[in-house]
Amino acid sequence: MGEINWRDSWDSAQEEATKENRRILLELYMDGCPHCTHLHTETHTDPGVIQAVNSKFIPVRLDGRKNMDIVKKFNVTGAPTTLVFEADGKELQRFPGYYPPADYLKQLEKAG
Repeated sequence: MGEINWRDSWDSAQEEATKENRRILLELYMDGCPHCTHLHTETHTDPGVIQAVNSKFIPVRLDGRKNMDIVKKFNVTGAPTTLVFEADGKELQRFPGYYPPADYLKQLEKAG
């Protein structure tokens, strides 16, 4: 199944989402954060999660410490935080913290 095809730029992801009429999945993490590590190494390696994210979203994964402008723009107060947006930047869903694969998929389904 491979892996999630993470982008590393909010702006380019938003351009891509607009062109493809897809939603954006943004994950903000911090190096050294145990919950961030679990989310990335356990949840994001699950075949069902990989398939859902790559097929339905333009995924972006950013280090919150290196992207404080994004953290402030979206008022993120902890890591990890996953957000789902329309291509135009309208926030649809926010789920902070670690989620095991089945629960993560349920959160993605809520976003439509």
